[in-house]
Amino acid sequence: MTELEWLKQESGMTDEELKAMEAVAGAGKFKAFLVKAVAANEQAAKDKQAAEQARIDLETRYTNEFVPEMRKVTQDALAARGEAARLQAQLEQAREYGIVPEPVAPVVDPNAPPVRAPGSPDPAAAEAQFRQWSAAQSRAIITLNDLSAEHFKLFKEPLSNSQELVDEVQRQHTLGHKDFTLQKAWEAKFDVPTKRQEILKAERQSEIDAAVAAARKEDRQKAGSHPGLVSGQPSRFSTYKPSDANGGAEPWKVPAGMRKEANKPWRDRAVQKVAAAA
Repeated sequence: MTELEWLKQESGMTDEELKAMEAVAGAGKFKAFLVKAVAANEQAAKDKQAAEQARIDLETRYTNEFVPEMRKVTQDALAARGEAARLQAQLEQAREYGIVPEPVAPVVDPNAPPVRAPGSPDPAAAEAQFRQWSAAQSRAIITLNDLSAEHFKLFKEPLSNSQELVDEVQRQHTLGHKDFTLQKAWEAKFDVPTKRQEILKAERQSEIDAAVAAARKEDRQKAGSHPGLVSGQPSRFSTYKPSDANGGAEPWKVPAGMRKEANKPWRDRAVQKVAAAA
């Protein structure tokens, strides 16, 4: 048997199919294809056999191990229930004949604290912890309000993203720095000491500039010749009223007829001069 005949036998293809594929792909590629096909069939057969063996092994284990164990557990449970029922019946009979006294309910003190299960939280401790936490939150809110006001006074803008300060305080406490506060976090983040020094320096410079300007003004006033340029001197025009002129007369308030009568002598003299000239 040649190699091609063996491959044909293993692949299960007819002569016509083999000839058609050989004509299309060529003899070399056709043989390689048949080799791969046969290998794939062999691997599929091996996988099928392994799966079948695994199924048989599981069924065998289930039959030989699982089923007897489940039967044993069921029988033990039934036996335990029967034993419990038998003992309960004996106890009831003994109580009926007075051999065993009736159970007495324990005396419960109404003022006694409730019995807690082991490991359960203590309500009193939880309440105290909540009060401590609430007080800490209140102090944090008050501190943040004060810091916001101080921040606006220094930087002329509101304090933003205060949650970063709270997170930084928690991080420092986790690292063991229990004395780290919101005040320290704010000063470290915004370099508050430097800003305060800048403001203090600016205030001092403003005071110096004001003092220098006042000294220069005083020197100019002393060296000047105009009395009206002297600061701190009362002005002679501070109490002036237009009605004080002309002896207190206010000619603009005289009626038109009276002003005309007052001008009559001047008009008569003018008429006489004109007549004489004519």
